[in-house]
Amino acid sequence: MQAALDAIKAAKRVVIKIGTKSVLLDDHSFDFKTMAALIHDIKDMVKNQGREVVLVTSGAVAAGMKKLGWKERPRDLVAQQVAAAVGNPLLLNEYVRLFDDSPVAQVLLTQQDLSNRKSYLHFSNAIEMMLKIKVIPVLNENDVVSIDELADTSSGETGKDYNFSDNDVLSALVAASINADLAIIMSDIDGLYTKKPSARDADFIPYVEHLTGDIMAMGQEGSKAGRGGMVTKLKAAQICTMSGVWMLICHAKKTDIGKLVNEGGRCTIFKPSERMAGKKIWMVFAANVSGKIMLDKGAVKAVSGGASILLPGVVHVSGDFHKGDVVEVWDEPGSKLLGKGLANYSSGEIDRLIKLRTRDRETFKREPVEEVILRDNLALMP
Repeated sequence: MQAALDAIKAAKRVVIKIGTKSVLLDDHSFDFKTMAALIHDIKDMVKNQGREVVLVTSGAVAAGMKKLGWKERPRDLVAQQVAAAVGNPLLLNEYVRLFDDSPVAQVLLTQQDLSNRKSYLHFSNAIEMMLKIKVIPVLNENDVVSIDELADTSSGETGKDYNFSDNDVLSALVAASINADLAIIMSDIDGLYTKKPSARDADFIPYVEHLTGDIMAMGQEGSKAGRGGMVTKLKAAQICTMSGVWMLICHAKKTDIGKLVNEGGRCTIFKPSERMAGKKIWMVFAANVSGKIMLDKGAVKAVSGGASILLPGVVHVSGDFHKGDVVEVWDEPGSKLLGKGLANYSSGEIDRLIKLRTRDRETFKREPVEEVILRDNLALMP
């Protein structure tokens, strides 16, 4: 545990996410006390401790609802988009006012911004420049044009396992994309419990070394004001830990962030594994998936050992994808996701070659066939 505290204290680049119920009071007015305390700590971290901080904030929809006089969150997605459009400038105005002499920059993102490799790199470069000149980026999803956070995404739509179903996930994707050392998710709960915190036999979990299936099963649904719950926080923990980023969950209204980072405190700490290469982080977590490639047992073994994917090991493909698209790689029964990678062929071309291999092996042998996915373009799931 001491090693974890030392690593957190040494973190230079930090992403902090604050949730809707932490930014706003029950009547959807701004919680200036909580916001001011957080901003005081962030300014101190940047000016006096030499840290770089990115702030991911929720609360735009609820702030817009307050301004519009709406008591309940509308079910209609367009109405929620309108509330976000009204609430975003209100939210940013409060941050500008509270940060005072520290410059801030608003960054509104959509899923597509990070799923496209070029825009993903442009975003990362812009954040790098902001941090270099001590500008504090304030991020949120652009709910006016993107409904991923507003809509119910629990169905697990193909290609969007890690979409912006909540700003918890957005903060983790941001942390992964900019090679952050630490991500802090500030919420209305002080960490992970074995059951709902209200249960008598619920035990607090201060440290998670490995994200097992049992740990992932401990999520609960989110609140009415926001979209997040423990499910999205554990998804965020998956992204952070697989990207080499330490992650903390703490209570926004009960935690002194400066003290937490420097001395420790009540929170749940998630230990990271070895950091993936930048391109592989993008493939696994940010890019939309266009299809699937199914492998036979021999290919599964070879790929798991670090080999490229060759056509003889491909059983079949699904989806409509093009060369350069990100695809999932599965074992032939479809029971295990092996990883994600950049396809060297379109789905139509792979299908044609598989049929040719079956129908006329001699002609197939004369085809100038390359690797279906190069090992350098393949990110294996842990």
